[in-house]
Amino acid sequence: MKPFLSLIGRDLVIGWRRKTQIYQPLIFQLLVVTMFPLGLGAGAQLLQNIAPAVMWILALLASLLTLEEIFKNDFNDGSLEVYVLSGLDLPAAALAKATAHWLLSGLPLILFSPVIAVLLHLPAESYGILMLSLLLGTPIFSLFGAVGSALIMRQNNGGLLLCIIIMPLLTPVLIFGAGAVLESALGNNPLSHLLLLTALLILALLSLPFACSAVIKTNLE
Repeated sequence: MKPFLSLIGRDLVIGWRRKTQIYQPLIFQLLVVTMFPLGLGAGAQLLQNIAPAVMWILALLASLLTLEEIFKNDFNDGSLEVYVLSGLDLPAAALAKATAHWLLSGLPLILFSPVIAVLLHLPAESYGILMLSLLLGTPIFSLFGAVGSALIMRQNNGGLLLCIIIMPLLTPVLIFGAGAVLESALGNNPLSHLLLLTALLILALLSLPFACSAVIKTNLE
């Protein structure tokens, strides 16, 4: 447990010093969402109708901006070799890296989501479901991103390749997350969508750290 927490703490300190991993997704979301009223020329009703899908798409795209860095820097500075040679539990290390990424980029997205919701005229009663769905879905982005980052860590500019690899895999998360917010905005019960998101999160937690560990070992051989 101590190496796990130490690795999370190390990444949080590095991420906080750089700050780009925190601010870049938020600025991206804000810039894009302000373009919708200008581009659509739409009133509040149309923005409200598309708000659930737009917010989840923005959360996904904003997360993609920083996923490449999960293992890239550790590979470049030799830290990954140290993890392997020291006998560190690689699945636990992968989970720690994904957790740190989520704390730096996913959690701020969740906390910032009501601001985006206001700009898109999402009903106030849906804010809680929006934040809960993001709380369940954004960790999955980080977990899949850790696997993708491990796959492309030898590539100099692998960001586009990473997007191509993981975006199709994240489609169910996007569908269920946006569906939960939409059902809430329509006054329906979003429980089924939230349960499906929970199941996906549990499945990702139980499987993806091991997949990430296998990819790391393969890339380091």
